[in-house]
Amino acid sequence: MQNHAKLDPLDKVGWLSEQPDDFRRWAEQVGRWRTLEKGQFVYHFGDPSDGIYGLAAGDLQITFPLIAEEPVIIHRAEIGFWIGDAAELADETRIVTIMAASPTRLLHLPSPSIRVLLANSPEHWRAFYKLSTKNSRLVVSLLAEALSLTVRARVCRRLLALSNHRGDAAITQDELAKLLGITRPTLRRCLVDLEGQGAIKTWYRRVRVIDPDLLAGFQNEQ
Repeated sequence: MQNHAKLDPLDKVGWLSEQPDDFRRWAEQVGRWRTLEKGQFVYHFGDPSDGIYGLAAGDLQITFPLIAEEPVIIHRAEIGFWIGDAAELADETRIVTIMAASPTRLLHLPSPSIRVLLANSPEHWRAFYKLSTKNSRLVVSLLAEALSLTVRARVCRRLLALSNHRGDAAITQDELAKLLGITRPTLRRCLVDLEGQGAIKTWYRRVRVIDPDLLAGFQNEQ
């Protein structure tokens, strides 16, 4: 097994890390790195597909124009996440908007390279179907959480997912409320309760997880 240094950390976490060595060699050859500042867009709803993107550093915010093109935040992605497969494989326009939520580094696998790969080696279709299945599973999981779990459980899950090795979740309370589809006062009441129990510490633009085990104890609450 070769050491795919040029793919780091995507050769160690997420969809690409699960693929065979020849597929990762191809990704290393055709992939192009992109860096974005906070607030820059990767692509917009309705854009033509230009390939797929893997998140190597930073955060991606995924939104969908639900009512009168008002964007609804549906997910905040973490390192190892890949996006763009649905439009790419179906040859359709983009179904969501992707924005850098912090300084971000992405690996772009461009459409022409994907088409050549699949024309010459159709067995690699399976890899892309696996990516689509992984993302479909994520969507179903988020829907199930919204329908069955308490607000506290959903807040705890998001904070655990978003927090880094220091425990910091770089997300504002307004952004977190939008991500969870709840009002700011509802979120604030939940955060005050968790802070009172010693599970978190809140600041204006971030939340620090102090006791992840305590949050984990609430994450399946119904």
